[in-house]
Amino acid sequence: MRQVVDICMTEGVLAHLKYGAAQWNVWRDEHPDVAVTLDGANLNGMILTGINFSRVSLRGASLHAANLMNADLRDADLTGANLCEADLIAAKLDEAILTGANLREADLLGADLTNTQYSPEDLKGALHVPQARQR
Repeated sequence: MRQVVDICMTEGVLAHLKYGAAQWNVWRDEHPDVAVTLDGANLNGMILTGINFSRVSLRGASLHAANLMNADLRDADLTGANLCEADLIAAKLDEAILTGANLREADLLGADLTNTQYSPEDLKGALHVPQARQR
């Protein structure tokens, strides 16, 4: 059974992010059954290269100008998230939800959008948008 970490409990979880992706990814590996919820979190400008945000709820989170290069965002819920100017180069976004997200000037070069949920409006203004693939 998966345990849910809600926004009230995320201060300790967010502390792992301040030390970068490596420590966060170790924490995720040590807690594989925890369903992480970072809805509404302020992650603006953070360097999160290679972060494992797979299956993380980031609904309404602000990731303005965050470096998410090579990030694992598979099955992540980014509904209504602010990804304006985010670096999503080579990010794994397959099966993610981008509905209502702001991706203006976000760089999606080499990102995997296989079965990602979004509308053309969601990707308006994004850079290097790859062709989405359906499985």
